[in-house]
Amino acid sequence: MKKRRYLAALLLLLGMAVFTGCGNSKKNQEDSASRKTEDEKTEESDDAGETAGEDVLDFKAEDYVKLGEYKGLNVKYPIPEVSGDDVEFSIQQLVEENTEYKEIKDRAAQEGDSVNIDFTGVIDGEAFDGGTGEDFDLVIGSGEFLEEFEKNLVDKNAGEAFTFPVTFPEDYNEMDTELNGKTAEFTVTINTISEVIVPEYNDEFVKKVSDYNTTAEYEEYLNADLMISAQEESDSAAGEDALVLAVENAKVEGYPQALYDFFYNETVEGYQFYASLMGMEYDEFLDEMGEGAVEEATEAQTNEHLVVQAIADQEGLAVTEDSYQEEAKALAEEYEYESVEEFEADYGKAGIITQIVREKVVNFLCENANLEEVSQEEYYQEEEEMMDEDTEDTEADEETPEAETDGETSEAETDGE
Repeated sequence: MKKRRYLAALLLLLGMAVFTGCGNSKKNQEDSASRKTEDEKTEESDDAGETAGEDVLDFKAEDYVKLGEYKGLNVKYPIPEVSGDDVEFSIQQLVEENTEYKEIKDRAAQEGDSVNIDFTGVIDGEAFDGGTGEDFDLVIGSGEFLEEFEKNLVDKNAGEAFTFPVTFPEDYNEMDTELNGKTAEFTVTINTISEVIVPEYNDEFVKKVSDYNTTAEYEEYLNADLMISAQEESDSAAGEDALVLAVENAKVEGYPQALYDFFYNETVEGYQFYASLMGMEYDEFLDEMGEGAVEEATEAQTNEHLVVQAIADQEGLAVTEDSYQEEAKALAEEYEYESVEEFEADYGKAGIITQIVREKVVNFLCENANLEEVSQEEYYQEEEEMMDEDTEDTEADEETPEAETDGETSEAETDGE
């Protein structure tokens, strides 16, 4: 259970719908041994993603799931709150959205300017991942690149190409230490230089860019809008916790093969994406996650969806052909898509349906749970402690086999002698 929640939390950082659950059956474990290799599955994932349709969801959840308690579950509810920092962050976003960039041609770049650059980095004459870019916009002094890199752009002119060394800090990347402490040589061309014109946040600015006349009115709106978002986040947190309990209380026996394959491909693609964000090779990422991580995450997602669908069927929350278009349109708008067709092209109809039904069930579980209100600090402190325990448990699981094989005889055998 803990490791599944660790995997789920990891991929939720990507904004992905990763599902947690515990209903591993003996059949699940035996079937995993006969699954195709990850390489074979990966080769099929692109095609599967394009062709996965409603047939993936063509099953009766009741054939695989016996629901336990799922209403009246005891979960903690983080009291919604909006801080001054939240309001200030939103104000800064508004200012940044209305910042102007005026191209400069009569002087060199200086601190605070935005420069468009092409750059190539090499270490010992060899290019390295992340060391090359074209048409890249960078504000000098923003800290987006290493300070040493950004300082070398000052006093350079548009059209100028130049080379300089940059030494990566010893602690540059804790996950991938390949660049740590090494010196790279960068060749940079400045394409354009632009002065960054940041508007002053005042009544005049607010009246010009919003529906409000004063900063006070705008901040009152922000507080109300942010509170709505905070309430939604708290409802979601409590609903997610209730779903974890509902899955724990259910008994899952087997699964539809098409559903498992669908979530397998989703998991592989998610892991590949996360590996690329970390600057890691996929195989290296899998080694970090541990043996069987893909299968374990897939089974967790599959089991959870079966429970979600069973609850949806029981409570009249299932997505029907008649309700799909309206519900898919609402979700597409939430994800800022212009049409359902465009949304389906990226996520597939099956993926959209699973997301819709999951959201409906999470909301239902929250509305029907026994909520214990706690502070944000208490709620997320407990979550952080749980994550720390998950990491320790995972590390212990990885070390246990080594401890068992260090000696040629077990403790019991020794005592017997």
